[in-house]
Amino acid sequence: MQAGKLGALLGLMSLPSPAVYAAVPADFLFRNTEANGSGMPYRIFVPPGYDPAQRYPLIVFLHGAGEAGTNNTSQLNNGANGAMQLISDANLATRKVFMAAPQCPHSSGCWAGGTQLAQLNTMLDRIATEFRIDADRVHVTGISMGGNGTWALVANAPQRFASAVPICGWGSPGQAPLVGALPFWFFHAVNDGTVGVSGSRDLVNALRNANARTIYTEYATGGHFIWTPTYANPLLFRWITAQARGAPSLTTPPIVRIEDPTTAPTWTTELGALPLAGVTDNGGHAVTGVAWARRNGTNGAANGTTQWTTPAIALAMGVNDLRMTATGSGYHAPWGGSTTISAPLRVNRVNVVPQPGDTVAAINAGGAAYTGADGAAWSADTAFEGGDVQVSSRAIAGTVDDALYNDWRWGNFAYRFVVPQARYEIDLHFAETYNAGAGARRFNVTLQGVRVLDEFDIAATAGIDTAHVRRYLVEATDGEVVIRIGNGSIGNARLDALKVVRSADAIFRGSFE
Repeated sequence: MQAGKLGALLGLMSLPSPAVYAAVPADFLFRNTEANGSGMPYRIFVPPGYDPAQRYPLIVFLHGAGEAGTNNTSQLNNGANGAMQLISDANLATRKVFMAAPQCPHSSGCWAGGTQLAQLNTMLDRIATEFRIDADRVHVTGISMGGNGTWALVANAPQRFASAVPICGWGSPGQAPLVGALPFWFFHAVNDGTVGVSGSRDLVNALRNANARTIYTEYATGGHFIWTPTYANPLLFRWITAQARGAPSLTTPPIVRIEDPTTAPTWTTELGALPLAGVTDNGGHAVTGVAWARRNGTNGAANGTTQWTTPAIALAMGVNDLRMTATGSGYHAPWGGSTTISAPLRVNRVNVVPQPGDTVAAINAGGAAYTGADGAAWSADTAFEGGDVQVSSRAIAGTVDDALYNDWRWGNFAYRFVVPQARYEIDLHFAETYNAGAGARRFNVTLQGVRVLDEFDIAATAGIDTAHVRRYLVEATDGEVVIRIGNGSIGNARLDALKVVRSADAIFRGSFE
């Protein structure tokens, strides 16, 4: 169902809540994103015994369409439609948290609008200024329109959040790669007549295809108004507060965990087939089965549930995306259904596992395979994501391999390599053969998430038609080397060639950065 049609439907009703909340709306302070009250209103719960010397997690709750307005009260109606159970006395006894409940002014897909997303980020900034918030433990959840808002908010600023819990929501599956590092727990009912169940199914499938760890509880019945029993799930608060930004919990249920051959997200092997083994923990609830699958390949059932093994899974040469999925309880017996819990493993099958000093990749960015004057082999452009290519025919100073610098990849793009966990030396090759002088191209380079070149100008650094090489040492702690090249303030980013070598040790082998 489209958002425009949903605008008149979402959250028009609220079921009476049987739960008793220790916190009440009066415990929430009144705030606004603008000091003069012209911005987005929001309420903020400060946990009892707040000590500004300590850092606290923050849970953001996004309401449904029925609570839209500007009174700064409706979003907390009915115990925030069950969300205030997250700040029950029992939960606060295990972990004291803040809760923020903003209010959107209108009810037609409101949270996903650019203005509202900007105001939500302003709200987070203001809360962090006023209170001692742990920036690594900011979580977001929402219902219906707020479920859509949960997805939109984390896609807008994935670096801000530690976890996300969309309930009967929807969103753009194409944004899944942006948020794939974030742990998600989705909830939806098959018979939801307001937001079709495909709203969550499509996002879950997109995330799992992006190698994300994702939990999905799908009730067999329950309709649209599923939030009060959902927020009452005793596993949910423990799961949320166990997550940290950039460090999802691998032990807090519900969890399926691959333990053999590795607990890391990637693995490199020379083997043509690989068995997996691991465990499932569903917090004391039943696990009915565990399955394995290789994307675009074979699949089957694992042996065992709480402890499981797979047969040897056949691997193609190159990257193989494997996924384990455990199936268990829906947690709310009257509605039935089930929960699926997934864990990915990216396996790179190579002819030979690179040893210290071995070249992992030597790529002629934007061009064909090339053999250098020294006999070094450069492969045709591969392993890239995004960007375009262009060529020139210039004489290049500082090199005898002119051809390497007369084709290049440009724009916003990345190169990604699955590698054994180790140190790697990265050579980045540049030349300016397109612009006539300095100041026409400035761009950025990020390695392993760290900016290493900012507003880099090839011509200003090396001159025109001159080869220039930058070398860096990086750690592939998660089994990947990721090189991101992005446009800066003017012109388009450019890369002519790159080389990745497994380092013998932490000592640089030449004169470089």
